[in-house]
Amino acid sequence: MQTAIKLTLASFFILIIGGCATMADSIDAKGTGQFRVYDQDYDTVWNAVLDVVSSSQLDLVSRDKEQGQMLAQRGMSALSYGQNVAIFVEPAGTASRTRVEVVSKRAVATDVLARNWETHILEALDGKLN
Repeated sequence: MQTAIKLTLASFFILIIGGCATMADSIDAKGTGQFRVYDQDYDTVWNAVLDVVSSSQLDLVSRDKEQGQMLAQRGMSALSYGQNVAIFVEPAGTASRTRVEVVSKRAVATDVLARNWETHILEALDGKLN
């Protein structure tokens, strides 16, 4: 009986650890997230993204304007194990158009209560820029 409990617990922890996403996973997933193209210049959009992230419940981990990349995360809460978010900002053909892609990965893949930061960030940007 005790062996069965240990095997069950070990299986559970392997499932949890095996389904964990890191910040690197969010970066590597570039091209798979939701995106929008705004009829605004790069600097305007970059600053709007920074405002949206700063006013959200995300913690800004890093930002690199030259690379067009912001990293943010939400720690564990009562409803979620947390999320890792990568935001990519890049010119979209002309100087007056900018593309923003948001990739949000749950810290634990089975965390069905985690917020969809892709939608949240892009909707907030829509409100600021449109």
